[in-house]
Amino acid sequence: MKPIRSLFLEARMLWAFATILAWPASADTAPTAASQSDRLAIRRTVSEIATGFRSAYIYPDKGDCAATALEQALAAKAYDDLVDRDEFIRRITADLRSFTNDQHIFVVRNLRPPGQAASPRPNDAGFERVERFEGNIGYIRFSRFASPEIFRDVANNAMRLVADTNALIFDIRGNRGGHPRSVAYLSSFLLDPSRSIHLANAVWRNKGTSSFRTEEFWTSQTPDHYLDKPVYILVGPETFSAGEGFAYHLQALRRATIIGAKTKGGAHATEPDAVIAIEPDLFLVAPNGRTENPVTKTDWDGVGVRPDLEVPSEAALDAAMKLALTRQSASTSEGAEAPDRR
Repeated sequence: MKPIRSLFLEARMLWAFATILAWPASADTAPTAASQSDRLAIRRTVSEIATGFRSAYIYPDKGDCAATALEQALAAKAYDDLVDRDEFIRRITADLRSFTNDQHIFVVRNLRPPGQAASPRPNDAGFERVERFEGNIGYIRFSRFASPEIFRDVANNAMRLVADTNALIFDIRGNRGGHPRSVAYLSSFLLDPSRSIHLANAVWRNKGTSSFRTEEFWTSQTPDHYLDKPVYILVGPETFSAGEGFAYHLQALRRATIIGAKTKGGAHATEPDAVIAIEPDLFLVAPNGRTENPVTKTDWDGVGVRPDLEVPSEAALDAAMKLALTRQSASTSEGAEAPDRR
């Protein structure tokens, strides 16, 4: 199978873009009325964004409807006075999201060529805490699924530290997503190592067409395994994208109990080389991919991941600890009461 491309442009990448502007007015100046040349420049830019979105968005019909809505707003002169670049970006991004209910859409500024991310560093893996709690319960908190080349070693070390615990809690309440191959790798620690398990599909639209291609994600071998013991995943409204995928796929496989509040609901994706250059410093991130779970045949986009045990996000850890200790106590009692068959 050919190498799997990155499904998700991480939030840290999107918001680390350079902020040099090339627009009729800057954020440092007082608002002024748009001139005729300003309006023409704005209209041309909006028109190009609509064209790009129509050609790339994962759902061609919905992409066409959203582009048409943008063009209708343009014809109604809704954007004529948006001479401030920051306000323009916020408005166009918000409108495209409202037309599609897709939180993976961005209009961004960037001096870096489309799809070219900063070189990853080892401390970018996102792992924040690895601990043992009362009752020998393991706890791992991490904020993102970094690219595999920096994620794997840190994940290996974290899982080695909790390998002999009685239960394991993953805290991804603040996880904003990342790389799907890292999702598949971490999931592999928890699933049967004797066979490769189909975890998810990525369905890509071929730009400018109504044809699609599919890539598959499967579990792989890991140095340690965490089997036949309870796993809990803490989620909340800030859990997004690949973070949601980790919870969703393991929930579908009945390998983890999801605890907390409903997640944000972003399951779409953009290949790095599918980012559309509108101007030298302005780019459109129009998701050209969607996730498909082989068990549910769908994803969590727009609806979020619904926890098995729904509690306020801030109460999720206490709820998981209580559940884990209760199950552990019940298991111990059952073992003590079992008759001696010798």
